[in-house]
Amino acid sequence: MSDTTSNPPVLSISMSIDPPQFTRGSETPPTISITATSHASEPITIFTWHTIFNLKLAQQRKNLICIDLTTGRRIQLETTKGPQRLQFSFALDGRDDQFFVALEPETPMTITHRFLRSAAVESDKGFTPGHKYRLEIRENEEAEWWRYGKKEEVIDHASGPSIRLGPIEPVEFEVEG
Repeated sequence: MSDTTSNPPVLSISMSIDPPQFTRGSETPPTISITATSHASEPITIFTWHTIFNLKLAQQRKNLICIDLTTGRRIQLETTKGPQRLQFSFALDGRDDQFFVALEPETPMTITHRFLRSAAVESDKGFTPGHKYRLEIRENEEAEWWRYGKKEEVIDHASGPSIRLGPIEPVEFEVEG
């Protein structure tokens, strides 16, 4: 395994919305996907709780920014700072095991979750039919806890320096009437 005191690995990350046009309150809500590819020479493991890789929480916090391209107005997506919770468990097969994700070198990994605010009514926090929007990741998004190696090898160890998660191209979508 590499020394984690060296520079953090580089990740290529992209985001998408499927479908890019949808009707508010549609029977099948759109999904947001984040695809990450590690350019490290060996596997890395990332703790995803506070990051865009935890798409449900990222939509409730300030990880994502949405702009109404028709009006130029920012749409408030966040609903919480995050749930109150116990201290994180860094034990293999512990209660937070699902938040540790291993990335293999040059192998894309995609995380998908439904777009939570897609059915929002017209307001400061809602979408207006006929408008186009841009969804982007906030500046300086980072994965604070990571290690070289597979999850089974690295849980219970200290992290290296933060991995910068960007730049990531924003995606555009349209809410139909």
